[in-house]
Amino acid sequence: MKNYTKAFKFFVNLLIFTVIISILEKGGSLLKHVNSSSTFISSNSNLILVIFNLMLLSYALWLLIKFRKTIYTLHTDSVFSAKNGFSFTSIGRGLLFYSAGIFIIRVFENILNKPTVKGESVAYNLGRDFGAALSDRIPLLVIAFFLLIVAQLIKEGYHLKQENDLTI
Repeated sequence: MKNYTKAFKFFVNLLIFTVIISILEKGGSLLKHVNSSSTFISSNSNLILVIFNLMLLSYALWLLIKFRKTIYTLHTDSVFSAKNGFSFTSIGRGLLFYSAGIFIIRVFENILNKPTVKGESVAYNLGRDFGAALSDRIPLLVIAFFLLIVAQLIKEGYHLKQENDLTI
């Protein structure tokens, strides 16, 4: 169990590192937009999308740090505790919210940045943009639902542990 926990800690730390790199990348993109003097509508909409992207990445970083704290307390505390159940539930719901937010941002980015091809209908382009945005979100949605299932299992285990502690 200890080796798996170490690997999981390494994985979470790696995710935190990649989110920090993404935040720095989007921050550089934000500075580039702020320093440019163009006043096109697409430039302003791209600036808004970069700001929302940066906010969602900061939220994801907060969720991962919270998850890291939960993982580091798993070996010291009992796995089946109300605190761990609440942590896994809030992190799972947060990842669902993050996935929905990033999905919406990616759809708008695809709509604004992809040129329309003559002969293609608006419905086709919108479907292509939805599909491209959703395909990137599916692994994160699976992880979020997995965390929610684990949270439910932890809560059930906590209740069973309490009942077991009460029996003689």
